[in-house]
Amino acid sequence: MEKVFYLNLTGISTTDELQDYLVKELPLPEYYGRNLDALYDALTEAGDDWNIIFYNISGAEEKLGQYFDNIKRVCSDACLENHKLKVRFYL
Repeated sequence: MEKVFYLNLTGISTTDELQDYLVKELPLPEYYGRNLDALYDALTEAGDDWNIIFYNISGAEEKLGQYFDNIKRVCSDACLENHKLKVRFYL
């Protein structure tokens, strides 16, 4: 059964805030390493039937710059590896 996660990124302005939010909102494994490699591993290994919707991303995207671009890339790569995973980003 699909699990839908709505992640409102309003007010997220640092990488630590984003990682804290991911830990709070997603059922990530206890050993989650709070970095991009760990996110990829979690999405490909535990993310079956997850539908993750990031919204209100414009502020976080502006504040985090390249790191946010890397988050998007990691999510895209994870979706290619795990066909039961969906990740979308909305302004």
